[in-house]
Amino acid sequence: MTRPRRRFRHWPDLALLAAGALAAWAAARSLPLPPDDPLRSTLVALPAAVAALAAIGRAARRAGARSIPAPAAAAELIAAALLAAAALARSRLGFALPPEALFAGLMLALAHHVARQVVALRPLLGRRLPARPAAVFFFLPLAAYLALLPWHTERRAPDGDEPFYLLITHSLAYDIDADLTNNYAESDWRHFLDRPLEPQPGDPVGPHGERYSRHNLLLPLALVPGYRLAGRLGALATMAALAASLAWIGLRLAHRYVPERPGPALLGWALLAFAPPLLLYSVQVWVEVPAALLGMLALDRMRAGRDAGAEGRSWRHWAAVAVPILALPLLKIRFLLLAGSLLLLAWWHAERRLRPALALGGALAAVAAGTLLHNQLRYGNPLKIHQWAELEPGRYAAVEYLKGVSGLFFDGAFGLFGCAPIWMLLVPAAALALRRGNPVALDLAVFSLPYLWVVAPRSEWYGGWSPPFRYALVALPLLAVALAPLLARRRPGGAQARRPGGAQARRPGGAQALTAALGAATLVLTLVWVAVPGWTYSFADGRGWIADLAGESLGADFARLVPSSIRTRPATWLGPLAAVILLPLAWWRPRRLPRAPAWGVAALLLAAGAAVVAAEKLPTRVVHFEDRWVEHHRGHLHPGPWVIERRRFRGGWTLIGGESLAVPVVAGGEGVALRLEAMFVRNQRVPLDVEVHAGERLLAVWRARDDRRWTTVELGPFRWPEGEPLVIRARGRARPGRPNGIVLDRAELTWLP
Repeated sequence: MTRPRRRFRHWPDLALLAAGALAAWAAARSLPLPPDDPLRSTLVALPAAVAALAAIGRAARRAGARSIPAPAAAAELIAAALLAAAALARSRLGFALPPEALFAGLMLALAHHVARQVVALRPLLGRRLPARPAAVFFFLPLAAYLALLPWHTERRAPDGDEPFYLLITHSLAYDIDADLTNNYAESDWRHFLDRPLEPQPGDPVGPHGERYSRHNLLLPLALVPGYRLAGRLGALATMAALAASLAWIGLRLAHRYVPERPGPALLGWALLAFAPPLLLYSVQVWVEVPAALLGMLALDRMRAGRDAGAEGRSWRHWAAVAVPILALPLLKIRFLLLAGSLLLLAWWHAERRLRPALALGGALAAVAAGTLLHNQLRYGNPLKIHQWAELEPGRYAAVEYLKGVSGLFFDGAFGLFGCAPIWMLLVPAAALALRRGNPVALDLAVFSLPYLWVVAPRSEWYGGWSPPFRYALVALPLLAVALAPLLARRRPGGAQARRPGGAQARRPGGAQALTAALGAATLVLTLVWVAVPGWTYSFADGRGWIADLAGESLGADFARLVPSSIRTRPATWLGPLAAVILLPLAWWRPRRLPRAPAWGVAALLLAAGAAVVAAEKLPTRVVHFEDRWVEHHRGHLHPGPWVIERRRFRGGWTLIGGESLAVPVVAGGEGVALRLEAMFVRNQRVPLDVEVHAGERLLAVWRARDDRRWTTVELGPFRWPEGEPLVIRARGRARPGRPNGIVLDRAELTWLP
């Protein structure tokens, strides 16, 4: 008896996608906007994005998902149409609305649709998480990531390591080699960058003068097909697919750890897929995304073998575990630490079977030895640009480890909580894990702690040119799964709370309020990050764009209220301490709070207002002269722009004769003693005087000495008139040539009654 052929049910979806592509092609040819309009490419891609989301919704409904309410879908389409019309008409009608605001509006409509679609997908998970989540859990994040691409590629040039990965990709795609000598000479960086690209300091040089990159070839090899098809856009689309795969495997991992909690797992998946930092990395070229994907694939296979018992640990199982582990050091040499941790977990989850673990360990050792030997023969250094001494456990003090780990999470410019506050739910989740345990805890600790032990204390790895949370991104899917026990709705005693109709009871009022507050803050910040993608990078000296802009607009030191592990201040320690104490209390207390989400948003607004008042009213005690809230009347930043690993330098502001700066001081007493930290840069044998004023009143004059040595200057005490700024002027005669200068690092103000 012949089996009936299954009917292909996706023709309507393919027709929708084809119609969207055709509409986008027509828009590209007829859209009445100049080619350099920042919104043109986004409006061209808008029909394709709408069609893709509609096709995803249709496929999800056929699989058993709920429908999005028609009024909500209509409101989203109307909002997108009105925003598109405003973008088209703004030049003709003289709209002053910036393009960033219009794009943020489109992204808000997308966020509304994604939130509705995520809720509608809940029936696909059933009462127990499936071992293989539906494909929609891959395609929905992919559609959201691709919707960001046109705007992102036009509004932000590649930065940090990104252009070098793209240049290697270009060389592999067109030259079929990794020698970048001709690529630098022929300016191939022009295919994806609008500024000259020079080799990174310390890049390996071959025996015949070949120019190589410090970066490995595995990620560029993966980008080659997309790059050949569509250049930079194709490479970024490949990264989006990798990020969407990471989101999908995160939901699959939830089946391994919390199979009985599909609702909380869905919330964790949505947070992983659609909130920063993965949302930001999906349209950037960073090696941590494929590293996280490989690590999670290996963990998934380990847990699958453990669940299946001895029958599931065949040679195919061990091959599926081995391939991602062996690929990790080929992606980046430091990921050998992750591979070693995964090897230990593979042995543990296989009931401590020694023979397959030894075989896998031997293969990993061979890959590591081959990589080191290749680097030694090709570049003259087994670690390319690094040294073995960097791996010494005693190289860093304990406080550096503390600052590093705290910075990965709490740093306002580079930390996980700074880019997406909703991840602060990990704090009460950790408190809950201490009481009841967490099924993810062991794997998370073994997988990430050895790696973080090496990378966390290095300041350029939670600062530098990195986007937020870069070096711990490899553990992000596990962190999302770790939230499931917290997000499960349970009574204080632990029994599942259900209403008479079978619906689960509501969470405590404090949990709802806290989730609403952190979610609202995350939504606002996410719209900022996607609308102004350059702000995902900070200045590499501990300052963040948001804090800088707030301080500049207020004329006050707002950044001192934000934790920073690069520029240590009281908030660096007080912020994490307050979060560890207050967030668990806010989650579980009060248990009953009418209209809790509204109270949470109100508390968020109140906290923002209190921060503004505190920035304006708290006495000024420390001034970093390069900060943007300081009024600079000429002068320049020290060290200058594009200096990498800026943490090696003491940041400051350089003044030469005739230049000055003014600090809007908030007085904390009637008198003050000043301590200046400065460095004199002598280029000529003429004096340079530094005048210190309270407004127009001269307080002291200091003659700079000790060429190129940091000096601490004690001045005062002085009587300080309230409301006057601290003004510092450089006075000196200059001969032809390079003038003398003074680099001002910081000032400490001690207020006297």
